[in-house]
Amino acid sequence: MKKIYSLIIIMLLSIAGATAQGHKIKFNIKNLNDSIVYLARYFGDNKYIKDTIVVDGKEKFTIEGDEELDCGIYLIVREKRNAYFEFVITNQEFSVFSDTIDFINKTTFKNSPDNELLYDYFKFSGKKGKLMSDSTLTKEEKIKIGEEVQAYKKEFVKNHPANPMAVAFAVQEDVDFPDSIKNLTGDDADRDKYYYYLNHYWDKIDFSSNCLLRTPVFHGKLQRYFDKWVPQHFDSIPFYADNLIEKTRVNEEVFKYVVNYLTFKWESGKEKRMCWDKVFYHMARSYYTSEPVQATWTEDGQLAKIRTRVQDLKYCLCNEPAVPLQMTYQNENYGPIGLEDTNKVRHGLYETPADYVIMWFWDSDCGHCKKQTPVLWDMYKKYKDQGESLEVYAINIEQETEGYLNYLREHEYTWINVQDTAHLSKFRDYYDIYSTPVAFVLDKERKIIGKRIDPAAIDDFLKQVFEDNKKK
Repeated sequence: MKKIYSLIIIMLLSIAGATAQGHKIKFNIKNLNDSIVYLARYFGDNKYIKDTIVVDGKEKFTIEGDEELDCGIYLIVREKRNAYFEFVITNQEFSVFSDTIDFINKTTFKNSPDNELLYDYFKFSGKKGKLMSDSTLTKEEKIKIGEEVQAYKKEFVKNHPANPMAVAFAVQEDVDFPDSIKNLTGDDADRDKYYYYLNHYWDKIDFSSNCLLRTPVFHGKLQRYFDKWVPQHFDSIPFYADNLIEKTRVNEEVFKYVVNYLTFKWESGKEKRMCWDKVFYHMARSYYTSEPVQATWTEDGQLAKIRTRVQDLKYCLCNEPAVPLQMTYQNENYGPIGLEDTNKVRHGLYETPADYVIMWFWDSDCGHCKKQTPVLWDMYKKYKDQGESLEVYAINIEQETEGYLNYLREHEYTWINVQDTAHLSKFRDYYDIYSTPVAFVLDKERKIIGKRIDPAAIDDFLKQVFEDNKKK
């Protein structure tokens, strides 16, 4: 029994040793005189430092840990971050021999055939790059060199599909058009080619690959698709977003990345555009606030904020009907639909006698409103003088009646002036009013066609609308 027990222990230890996880990469880099180097990796559109290694001027150092490194393209970055070399992680134990004088041509590997293949490509593309820089080459000769590089990449993908660089090469490949599409002629040919391109843009991408996000090319392809190729309209984006997201469901990490990117891409910052919060609304409802929640990585606090934002946007999305405000008291309707003017006469938004209406939420005691409202007035008079069918539905929301009346007597704005200082119409719940002034532009059907733009921008917007109407 003792012998059998000892044998079992030995077997278990052997199995544990064979399945032990971790990584161990040995480096020997000649002419390395840095005090530290960084282990970095690509992820999405950035490079991230994963580890800092103290080398103290030594040429030999080891990077090791108890966890396996994720598949992808990694970098050793020198201390001043002015030089680096790349390598791929597929297996977890190998050795690297290099020289800072020439990382490409003086780098070799032991126990890493995938990296040997990678550096064969680097050397090949480097030679072709030098040829391309020859100013005496003809255009045809340069095209031929480019074709040779592309052929090399295709062969690489075909023969070594698991290599992270093959994943990157596949992402870089463009759509192949069959002859039936290439040879199309006639009025609809360009349209048919365009939609074929859209529908086959992702054909060569292996979304199941764990290496995909840790390459420097996937994010760029994603960005180009939605910035350049997809129809640039806030009602079109959700369709293409959902189609792509369905393809990513085979890989939880890629699913998370794409959902996050498309949810917040147009919500803030430089890419924020008028009406494009409708994309955020769609994404948030579909993936963050639906039951069960699909964005399972999101913390409860963040989910609560997203739910609040979705509710704020629910009734004020572009291309959707504007809410006709109704005065209520203790949840009972308080008279006919509309808001009251200074003579207690109700004016309904949908009964406003004009093809286009500007809803102007303002406060006669608000400093910014005092600057912007006269600009709106000048623009309003200009279009009225031109005979355009335009009206302003100006809603005073904060000022007491006496001050409001005095302001109107002083400025004599003759558009429709109404007020709701008691918030009886719950306009903040419908129009996301958290500051003033706020403008919404409505068409003849009282759909929102513009929102949250200042009078100067409204002027440019309406100018285009009226010009387009005349062309039609």
